[in-house]
Amino acid sequence: MNAYLYGLLIFSVVGGSAAVTYWISISRERLWLRSQKTEELYRRAEKTYVDSIAFFRARYDLSQARTFSRNAGELDALNTDVSELNILVGLYFPALAPQLAAATNSLAVAFDRLRLAQAADLNNREHALDDLDLAVGGIREAFDQFKAAALRGGRIEQRGHAAAPPTRASRAALA
Repeated sequence: MNAYLYGLLIFSVVGGSAAVTYWISISRERLWLRSQKTEELYRRAEKTYVDSIAFFRARYDLSQARTFSRNAGELDALNTDVSELNILVGLYFPALAPQLAAATNSLAVAFDRLRLAQAADLNNREHALDDLDLAVGGIREAFDQFKAAALRGGRIEQRGHAAAPPTRASRAALA
């Protein structure tokens, strides 16, 4: 009976240590994958933001109260970036869907304002361009909040507080 208890004790210690080792290994892999996907999400969000600001800045000039036409193929890169953001959020970070929706909505609002500014007559063009400029500023705010949420959601160590979300930048900072 004594040998049976020793055998059971050894078996339970070996089995328990194997289970703990497996659990630690799986946890590390999950943390590594989460950190990699968070970094990829942040970089894609930053690229989308930079590309969208460059796209809109190339389309209008406040000082001359003008808008410029665009080629049909110029939106492909921006559409690809937004699609990849949707995939990353859908697969790995579904809790960030509201922030991504706000960011893509800000892009849609800016595109609508650009269309209105291009169609505006000379009397209304300055007002339309001011609205467009505010909409482009909204892109920055929305993407800053999205990136801050991505960093908060993808942190490996859950101790302490994440950085506060950024505040809305002035027009001069956006230029």
